[in-house]
Order: sequence, then C-alpha cells, then structure tokens
Amino acid sequence: CGRGQAQTQWSGSSPHGVSASAGDIGIRNALVVADEDGRQATILALFTNSGQPDELVTVRVAGTDAEPEGGPLTIPARGTVSVGPDHTRVDVTGVDAQPGRRVDVEFIFANAPRVSISALVQPAEGIYAGALQPR
Repeated sequence: CGRGQAQTQWSGSSPHGVSASAGDIGIRNALVVADEDGRQATILALFTNSGQPDELVTVRVAGTDAEPEGGPLTIPARGTVSVGPDHTRVDVTGVDAQPGRRVDVEFIFANAPRVSISALVQPAEGIYAGALQPR
C-alpha cells in the first residue's frame, strides 16, 4: 500500500503547523505568519467538518481578536475550508507574534467548542513570502 498525501495551499513541506479538534471541527496545519517586528500577522489553517455546518467567528492571537475577512466563515457540513492568503484571510494587527516563537491562538466557532493551540510563528519569507497584506 502506498501512502497518500493531501494537497495543501503551500508548495514545499510545512512541518510547523498544529492540529487540534473542536467537536466536529478539525483544525489542520494551523500556524501564524508575521512580519519582522511581530505586529502584523495572518493565520493559515485548514478546517474540516464531520458534522453540521458551523462558522469560524473569531480568532484570538496572543489576546488580540481578528475576524475572518467578510465576517464569519462557514465551514460546510462534511466539508473543508481554508484560511490564508489564497483563501479567506484572517489578519491580525497590533499583536505580539515574534517569528521563531510560539503564540497562543484560540479559535472561536458559532457552535463548536472553543479550542486553543500553541502555534509557531513563521517569518513572511520562503514559502510564506507574500502571505501578509501589504501595509
């Protein structure tokens, strides 16, 4: 038997993401990309849903709240959705997220329980170059 790998939104390997579960919602490969001073950041993650439709309402990064671009993000029943530069954005400004360190990230859903992870902060370079919104 061969081992299959799911396609991700980034080329190259990304061993830095964190996975977690919140009820029927799975969070896969979640990480934070930040600028040099750690004041501007964006969230990258894939959400899976094995139950009823839900919504990602807020993401709290190091105590600073951010909402998905355009309002709550629907996570379809038995479906997936991503956040990141090529998908719905979740950008955070005025945060303390220094590249190379870990930061607490809390995902808040309409129905699923809240879940917190300790995510690695990646610099906006290499495969993450272009992930941040221009200032």
